[in-house]
Amino acid sequence: MQNVKAIFFDVDGTLVSYTDHKVHPKDLESFQKLRDKGIRLFIASGRDFEIPAEAAVLDPVRPYMDGFIGVNGQRSMTADGTIISSHELDHDDVCAVRRCCEENGLAMLYYYEDRVYVTAITDLVHKFADYVGLPVPQLRPLAPDEGTPRKVCIYVTEEQEIRLLRPLLKHTLTTNNHDFLSDLIPEGIGKERGIQDICAYYGIDPKETMAFGDGENDMSMLRYAGIGVAMGIAPDVVKESADHVTDTAENAGITKALKFFGII
Repeated sequence: MQNVKAIFFDVDGTLVSYTDHKVHPKDLESFQKLRDKGIRLFIASGRDFEIPAEAAVLDPVRPYMDGFIGVNGQRSMTADGTIISSHELDHDDVCAVRRCCEENGLAMLYYYEDRVYVTAITDLVHKFADYVGLPVPQLRPLAPDEGTPRKVCIYVTEEQEIRLLRPLLKHTLTTNNHDFLSDLIPEGIGKERGIQDICAYYGIDPKETMAFGDGENDMSMLRYAGIGVAMGIAPDVVKESADHVTDTAENAGITKALKFFGII
């Protein structure tokens, strides 16, 4: 049996499936067992949980969670909303990406104050909305003189990300999400930084943590946690970053991994 004191769960493709966007009933039962054992549970997602539409998917699991890592590690908070850490994007890098999108006909997704906007409506915008079960955001250009958004994503292929975006960025990293959306992340920040911030706040040794994920933005988290578990649908590069590969969300992959390691 592994000595685990905290577990971190990605959302899309990990906690919920891409087919019905629901949590498996067996996983809900497992969360109660984990709480009964005194293990702290956290969400670690690219979603922004201060946006109601993005947070709604968590309603079934919210009672079991001790806190949330959102925006790929940029925001960490306790279950009652107390902010643990917040890391902002570089303003000049965001401006450079905005110009790149305008020049190349790309759509930018951005979070400003408490709203979500998109700078253009493209096929990739519709494709991603259908994929994660969220509505297409409101159309609104990002003005050059506006403040820096809390979160920025670009609807691009991985090839476009490498060719168009990365050469522009000085203090920002990109991570490709599902082959048609790239997240901007402040340099030195990621889901692993969120785990660091959470562990420091609660006094948890990172070696006594476990993390579940399926996307490239989960790789650093899976490597950093004491036990990293990749879901069955994860690309090979993600699986290679993990200590264990489990089943899919549709097949209660989280519960299967928890039993494999003797945690429940």
